[in-house]
Amino acid sequence: MTAVNTGAVPLPVWSDQADARELPEGIALSIARGRELARLAVEEAVAEIRRRASAGGLNRGLSLSLPYFDDQALELRRREITIVPKGRVLFVPAFVVLACERETARARRDAAISEGTREHLVEELERLAAAFRE
Repeated sequence: MTAVNTGAVPLPVWSDQADARELPEGIALSIARGRELARLAVEEAVAEIRRRASAGGLNRGLSLSLPYFDDQALELRRREITIVPKGRVLFVPAFVVLACERETARARRDAAISEGTREHLVEELERLAAAFRE
């Protein structure tokens, strides 16, 4: 698939020429903006996890409410991910990577979301995991 940009309206990365012709301009723009908002929220979550990890504040568990944009409902949704179960476990960045890989496998099997949303969710999970690979 290729990224398409027709005029001043950016289309989502997952779009190809056929998808671009089928989506009304406003919906394509809403999807692109929603996905960008989700991407920014993931960046903020990465910064917050790093800040709390450096302060030693994640040694009693870590759960994350990962934002993603649902292109069918046209709304920002959240997916709950347990990275470190509650208890006294020292936080290791590799735990984030493992949790993202586990959640990616679940997302790929999830028939309740559209293919475009699934690809977007997997991209967000990969972005999160990449931030904690060493």
